[in-house]
Amino acid sequence: MKKSALLITKSMMAAVMAAMLFSAPAFSRVAYAENNEKTTVNKEETVEEAKEEEPNGAEEAQEEVLSEYDQAIKDAADARHALQKDPTHIHHYRWIAKMNESESAEGTINYMCEECDRVWYFRPYPAYYCFQGDIARQIEVAPENFTVKVKTSLFFNFNKQVMEALEKRPDVSLYVSFLRNEYVGDRLSFVIPAGEDTMSLLDENGYAGFIFLGNKYGMTLEEKHEIEEDADTVKN
Repeated sequence: MKKSALLITKSMMAAVMAAMLFSAPAFSRVAYAENNEKTTVNKEETVEEAKEEEPNGAEEAQEEVLSEYDQAIKDAADARHALQKDPTHIHHYRWIAKMNESESAEGTINYMCEECDRVWYFRPYPAYYCFQGDIARQIEVAPENFTVKVKTSLFFNFNKQVMEALEKRPDVSLYVSFLRNEYVGDRLSFVIPAGEDTMSLLDENGYAGFIFLGNKYGMTLEEKHEIEEDADTVKN
């Protein structure tokens, strides 16, 4: 009996040892698989985040690429805006008009500092007068010996405000691109040279038409558009 009991005990101990030997590697493999899975997920998330960041970086790089003209405008604006952080700067406010992105929509007239562009108050303003005030402001803040560029498909004259701005900036010239027949027709352009007696260009009502200015300073045909090809004309 003692021998039988001893054999049974040894058999049970051998079975326990065998179970421990086979179960330990299995547990180890599961733990490793879980850690490996977590590592893989983290790597995939990192790759996806990098992929998402790359297009954004490319878009920012594309946005930073400006033409020489636009870069000069931006640099001048940045220099003005820097004054807003200058504690010694004293604001000088006056009403300055700004166009909407759409020429046909009303813009705003802003009570703003003429030196740093800080806006204190603004309200809606008719599109035509925003066009005139916006061009005058561009001339006023233009870099030295600069040519301000104006392209319009809606307006066809300047008022006294623009001519006065040119008179005050004799180093600035003005390039104008417009449509021949008020909103339709050929696209024409001309340049008012720097240093011109611009106030003498105004008629008795205080306006200077683009056709008149083009005939005086040399009209250039940019694009040919036959009015007969207009959609309304075709339908008729």
